[in-house]
Amino acid sequence: MIDLTEDQKDKILEIFQEEANILNITKIIFEDDSLDGRSKEGRAVTKFLAKNGLKAKTTKRDKTEDIALNENQIEKIKELKSDKLNTSEIADIVFQTKVTRLSKEWRAVNEIVNEEREQEKDKGEDSAGNYVSPQAVSRIIKKINDSTGFGLEESRMSRNQKHCCNKLRINLNNSRFVAIVNNYINPRDKELFEQEFIRLTWDKPDLTPDELNLYMNVCKEIINLELITSHLQKLNDMFESADDQDEMSIRLAEIIKAKSSEYHQCETRIENLTKKLQGDRGARLASKQKDTASFLSIVQLFQEEEERQNMVRIVEMQKQVIRKEAEKLEGMAAWKARVLGIGIEDVL
Repeated sequence: MIDLTEDQKDKILEIFQEEANILNITKIIFEDDSLDGRSKEGRAVTKFLAKNGLKAKTTKRDKTEDIALNENQIEKIKELKSDKLNTSEIADIVFQTKVTRLSKEWRAVNEIVNEEREQEKDKGEDSAGNYVSPQAVSRIIKKINDSTGFGLEESRMSRNQKHCCNKLRINLNNSRFVAIVNNYINPRDKELFEQEFIRLTWDKPDLTPDELNLYMNVCKEIINLELITSHLQKLNDMFESADDQDEMSIRLAEIIKAKSSEYHQCETRIENLTKKLQGDRGARLASKQKDTASFLSIVQLFQEEEERQNMVRIVEMQKQVIRKEAEKLEGMAAWKARVLGIGIEDVL
């Protein structure tokens, strides 16, 4: 930082009375028309004025207009993007000059380059139909709300809820999870699998890898259950339409019976997996809570106003008891004599 002389300081105050423009003050003081408020000299002048409680005006620059790309430029950008060129390289070719990063021209090109990627994020899949997991917190919150109806708001989330969202983001990038989603052809099955997984796991950030795999198995069984339900509905419709065809009715009845058995088996698998998950996790949490129960109970009690007041009263009572005992000791002549080293013989 430049140190101003006393003459410069006096001149700055003098000029400021007539013109409070930092740009002009800086040019006059340092006799250099190339200087502006962002230079070292300009910052020195601004700092001096601020110390004296004065605020100089700055010169506003006219806002440049946004770049409007024509159809030919947009097509050229898309063509170059398919050749794996980055935004800076594309911008240099399109505008036939060296384009500065983050300039208006660069941003206009970058918007076109990333347009398809943003659309993929909104759809949750790329152009090949492969699953694209959400990364932004806002997208994760929306998926949680759509799956659970919880109504999370990013600005009002607790520390634990933020932790849950971050953990869910990691789980949605799990390689097995992505592979299972991509194995489904029906878009509705993909969506249902993701929603069920989020509904079952989003508020359980402590899940082990084995438990995550079991929850994925539960979600797969849920998809199977829906598929069997759809098959049963179609078979029942066919059975009702085949009243006059005895052979067909018998055959359909056998198929419906087999499908019903498959349905109940699927329900049983879901129930068993759920019980196992709840039991294993419950036992682990109980063990963890046992280790921290005493400390947590004290903290929770202290957080409650009534219990906090009780603690304060207990401490005050303890202080009073200690004070009484101290006064009693202070009044004991024998104790004083012993401390002073005075015995009966000395008194006599």
